[in-house]
This record gives sequence, C-alpha cells and structure tokens, in this order.
Amino acid sequence: MRKFSILLIVVVFISCTQTTTSNAITEQDVKDTILGMFESFSVESNDKANFYDYVTDDYVLYEIGKEMNAAEFLEFASTFNTIEDDWKVSDWNINIDKESAHAFFKNSGRFITVNDGKKMLLNYQWLESAYLVRLNGELKIRFYFSDAISQTSEEID
Repeated sequence: MRKFSILLIVVVFISCTQTTTSNAITEQDVKDTILGMFESFSVESNDKANFYDYVTDDYVLYEIGKEMNAAEFLEFASTFNTIEDDWKVSDWNINIDKESAHAFFKNSGRFITVNDGKKMLLNYQWLESAYLVRLNGELKIRFYFSDAISQTSEEID
C-alpha cells in the first residue's frame, strides 16, 4: 500500500508539472499580444473593437502625460486622421511569472496623416512598457506606459 501511495503522489506531481509547463506564458505570447494590440487599432484594421481582445476591462495607459482607459485611448487615436501607419518594435526585455508578464521595449512609429488637405509624415521613437496578465486563459494587457523620446514631422506630396 505504501508503494502505491508514493507512486500516486509521483504521478500527481508529474501531471501538475506538465499542466503548468504546457500553459506557461512564453515570450512569443507576450510579443504576439502587444503586436496584436497595435494591429487592432491600425488604419488597416477593419474592426477597431478587437482592441478590447488585447486589453483587460481595467486597462490603463499613460501616454503624453495623460491617463487613459481603453475607450479614451481609441478616441484619442482616432483624432489623428492617419491614412498609413507602421510600427517597428525592438530591444524586447520580457520577464514572465506564472500568470503575468512585464515587457519593455523600443517602438518606432511611422505615420502619414492628412490635415487641412496637407499630408504629413510623422516619425516617433518611444520607450514603452506593458504589464500583462492571464485572464480566463488569455493573455491581456492591463497597464501600458509610453514615453516619446523623439519625433519628427515633414510635409509630403
């Protein structure tokens, strides 16, 4: 009986370890979630509401000296009359826990906007940070911080 009890404990331990490992958050999960968020509000996105697939209900963003929730951010992003956008994220630094992750990275954005009939090319460099949590099996962004470190603009034809 004692051997059976020890065997049962070992089997349960191995099962729990395998389950935890197979559900572990990966660096690729973190990158996919953050890049998916960018794609969701891109001008190429057909459904801006899918932004909510990448953020928690209590999502908070700090950008341009303002605190915004998800709806406020989408409203803010819609004011730029952007017709083309592109982001390049680099220098990832990702830390993962069992049910959460933190990432910080560099983001280079290129945007073409039209205001008063004038096309403008805007180039931004940001340092950014995101805190992600797993909710109901899905990785979502709870907190995002963005700090512009350089920006240029020029009128284009």
